[in-house]
Amino acid sequence: MRTVIILCTGNYFRSRFSEFWFNHQIALQGNGDDVRAGSAGLKVTSGNGNIGAMAIEAQIALQQRGVVVDPTQLAMPRQVSRDDVKQADVVVAVDAEAHRPMVQELFPDLEAKIRFWSVKDLGEDEGTDPISLLQHQVDQLINALTSSH
Repeated sequence: MRTVIILCTGNYFRSRFSEFWFNHQIALQGNGDDVRAGSAGLKVTSGNGNIGAMAIEAQIALQQRGVVVDPTQLAMPRQVSRDDVKQADVVVAVDAEAHRPMVQELFPDLEAKIRFWSVKDLGEDEGTDPISLLQHQVDQLINALTSSH
């Protein structure tokens, strides 16, 4: 099985939405046994203002798209490890501007393995909808992975 890991800062909103959307879509295509996504954060800290396992905005967006989310079954945000990055077949960091410096600090030797998107966090880029951007990026990633295999 191939593995995808999607990274954001706190593993709370963008990476969590992307992980759930990816796994939902890949299962609908019948490829759930071939590839699976997980998520993690590049800088998971207790002082970042995140409350709980997943942002309510991500949960609502997923549910609006037909993805079942049981808040009682959600894992808490987790910090990415070097092994996570080394072992994954595909690694994506959702915000190149914010995350490339974090990657360079944590794993400078693994930067070339990581694909960078340009999706800002909620409220960082007025006039854009991060959920729609993430959904589009994840769908493109799925298409690339399933057409090449």
